[in-house]
Amino acid sequence: MTSRLQLFIIALTLVAAPLLSARANDSAFSGVSGTPKPMRGEHRSIAMQSEKIVIVADEKGYSTTVDFVFRNDGGKTSVQMGFPESSFGDVTFAKNSAFLRFATWIDGQKVPAKRVIVSTGEGTTDAYWLKTVSFAPKQVRHIRVSYRSRMGGTTTWGTRRALTYDFTGQNWKGKVERSDLEIRVQKPGLWIAMPIFEGDHLVMGLEIGAKGATFRKTWRNWQAQGDFTFGLAPAVPFWMWDRHLLSGIVPDAKWFPAAITFRVGAVPAELPLYSFDLDAPPAFTRAGVTYISLSHLDTRLGGWTNDKSLQWNAQTRAATLRVGTKTLQFSPNAPLSGTSLRPVLLRKEGGSTLYVPLAPVAKTLGLTFKIDAKNRLFDLNSGTLLKK
Repeated sequence: MTSRLQLFIIALTLVAAPLLSARANDSAFSGVSGTPKPMRGEHRSIAMQSEKIVIVADEKGYSTTVDFVFRNDGGKTSVQMGFPESSFGDVTFAKNSAFLRFATWIDGQKVPAKRVIVSTGEGTTDAYWLKTVSFAPKQVRHIRVSYRSRMGGTTTWGTRRALTYDFTGQNWKGKVERSDLEIRVQKPGLWIAMPIFEGDHLVMGLEIGAKGATFRKTWRNWQAQGDFTFGLAPAVPFWMWDRHLLSGIVPDAKWFPAAITFRVGAVPAELPLYSFDLDAPPAFTRAGVTYISLSHLDTRLGGWTNDKSLQWNAQTRAATLRVGTKTLQFSPNAPLSGTSLRPVLLRKEGGSTLYVPLAPVAKTLGLTFKIDAKNRLFDLNSGTLLKK
C-alpha cells in the first residue's frame, strides 16, 4: 500500500536523473498480526486482562512477541482464538503466509495453530491463525504469540518502511486493564520514527541506552481497538524536506514536526552506507553546509525552464548542470567555491545519490531559498532565474 506522497516523491526521483541514483524495485508487502479475537462475536465470560507487545525492528524486518493474560469469569468453556494476518501490496499470500515464521504457546507449552484464509483479492490477503483454548471456571491462562514479518506499508508522510500491529481486543468481555507496547530499535545509526495510531500521531516515551532505543506506550482500561503503524527510516544528519513536495498533499505538513529523529550508537566520522533501499532526502545539512540532491534540484529547475541539461560521468563521479547560459560543474576533487563545486555522494545499497551545496548553487543560478530548521523543511524559489 503506497501513499500519494510516496508516489509523488518516487515519480520525481525517477524523472529527475536516473543516472545519478540507481534504485531497485521493491514490493510493498507486510505480515500484520495483532490481538487475538474470538471467532464468534463478543465473548461474554472471557476477558483479556492484559497484553504486552514487544517489537524488535532491524533493517530487514521486525520480530513481534506478545504475551496475553486471559481470565474466565464464568463456568467451564472453550474459545477459538483467531490471530489476524493481513498482507497487502503487489504480492499476494493466498497460499503461503506473509509471516516469515509464526508460533504460539498456552501457559508456556507450544501448540499448533491452523492458518485459515478468510478473504483474498487483488494484492491483499486476510487470514487467521486459529487454535482452541479451554478454560476451567475462573481460570486464568497465559497466551504467547511470536512472529516475524517483513517491513511494509507507509506512513502518512511517505516512509516506505513501516511496522504495524492491529489491536482487536474489544471482542472480549469488558475492557482491557492494561496494554503495554514497546518498539525496540537496536541497529546503530540515525533514525526517523513516526508512530501513528488510528490515523493520528501517537506520543510515545523514548529511552536510549547502550543496547538501543526503546519506544513505549501504555493504555489502561480501554477497548484495545485500533490500527498502529510505526514508520522507521534511516536518516542522514539534519535531513530536510522540500515544502514544495507537500503542497496540496499534506497541506499543514503536520507530520514533519512530529517525526522523531534519534541515534543508536556513536556518531560516525563519515556518512554511512545504508543497507535500506529507501529514497534519500531532498536535502540535509552537514558541518554547517546545506546540501540538496542534484536530481531533486534538476526536477525543480524543470518546473521553471526547459533550457537546461544535466550530464553525469559515472567513472569520475562528476556532473555538469547547464541552465541557460550558466554552467555549474560538480566534482569530488573540486574546491568548495567558484563555478566548480564539490558534491557529497550519499551511498546506498543499489546506488548512490549526489548532493551539491545549496547556497553557492542558488546564488549562481539566481534562486532563493529559506531554511526552516525547526520543522526540517526548506523552500526553494525561482528568484531571478526567469528574468532576462
